Amino acid sequence: MKRFFSRISGAILRFFLRHWTGMLIFILSLLALLTAHQMWRGGIFLALSLLPQLVTNLILIAAVFAIRHLIHLWKSGAVRELLQESLGQGQAVLKSTAESVKGTLSSLTQDLKGELEGLVGGQQGMAIPSAMPMLRCPACNRPASVGAKFCEHCGAALPSTCSRCGRTLRPGAKFCDSCGAPTSLTA
Repeated sequence: MKRFFSRISGAILRFFLRHWTGMLIFILSLLALLTAHQMWRGGIFLALSLLPQLVTNLILIAAVFAIRHLIHLWKSGAVRELLQESLGQGQAVLKSTAESVKGTLSSLTQDLKGELEGLVGGQQGMAIPSAMPMLRCPACNRPASVGAKFCEHCGAALPSTCSRCGRTLRPGAKFCDSCGAPTSLTA
């Protein structure tokens, strides 16, 4: 008799271990039904006090169903296939992005090479506008108009700048000491 009960208890234990999600769903469903019944029979005040318990049971049931589905996907190998597919797509995106960046860098390199050759070769009109300093009056430090000889705010004389490189020229200079361009005084 002892052996019989030992076999039955072992079988029940194996059953619970094999079907633990189903048993958990069954138990949580019974608890939710019991709570709903108490809410129905107890009136509005008891129903409101038991509402959080009912919602918790329903959320737990949904969570167990989700876990059960994930376990099924894991066992079937669908998760591994999904991960491999995602990795393949990620590698394709990275490869195309790397090729795009490579092309952009190549284009940028060619542009910079052309600009540097133009600057070193002495071609006119190749000055970089953003590198030119903003002209300010030395007396009042307000911005001055390009090409102005006097400040429109205080009337002070403005230093002249090189038309090619934008460098401030010394008073009376006939050539720029930076790029060698003739000034307006040489004409």
